Amino acid sequence: MTAARPGAADEAPSLRERLVAGDFLFATFVKTTSHQTVEVLAATGLDTLVLDAEHAPFGPESLDRSLLAARACALPVLVRVPYPRGAAIQQALDMGAAGVMVPHVDSAAIALEVVRAARYGGTRGYSASPRAGGYGQRSMADHLRLSDAHTAVIVQIESGEAVAQAREIAAVPGVDCLFVGPADLAVSLGADGPGDPRVAEAIARVCAAGRATQCAVGCFVSDAAQVAGLRALGIAFFVVGSDQALLRAAARQAMAGALESIAA
Repeated sequence: MTAARPGAADEAPSLRERLVAGDFLFATFVKTTSHQTVEVLAATGLDTLVLDAEHAPFGPESLDRSLLAARACALPVLVRVPYPRGAAIQQALDMGAAGVMVPHVDSAAIALEVVRAARYGGTRGYSASPRAGGYGQRSMADHLRLSDAHTAVIVQIESGEAVAQAREIAAVPGVDCLFVGPADLAVSLGADGPGDPRVAEAIARVCAAGRATQCAVGCFVSDAAQVAGLRALGIAFFVVGSDQALLRAAARQAMAGALESIAA
């Protein structure tokens, strides 16, 4: 986790480069569709944020404003797209996302289509006119080079099928990180919750697949206390809770502190 960020994004290591290098990275999900939330969280030292367009009501306008705020704060931000389709991936990248987190990648075939949608020379349509291309100020050669080099592709492993094919998914060229979603994984496995031993075993299998293919592995945690145990498995990228959860916890802490001071 970094305390300060260089202003020249093209000269500093990109989020993708740090992810692939196995740097210890922290993020949180942003579910409140407010650019002010992005600005506030950008000042906390988090390495990135994940705008949750899958489970929060982000539309094109709110997503665009939030990515603009991130750009103004020199914070590379990811977008969790709502589904593994090229249109959603391209829209997020054109708006200036540093990469995409893609749900429901249950096979190597789906992973390949995701990578192709995120890379020029695949199925991503070319335009330098959006924010990602500097509104037309970048040459085609520079835009192609920088975009393909710096765009992070993170695929979610959140089903029993995906766990079974984790090694094949990780081996797809251009997949930068396998990201475990413990809650969806628990549902898929018929478990009572993320704490079920079957979920822990599945996470261990995903980590083994990452090690075998030299692919980074990330995971969602609801509590930062879970990080140490997962770090020991080789996970380096953590999304800790969400803006909503952090706000709720801070409000409860403030209320408890106020009541304690009155009681004293």
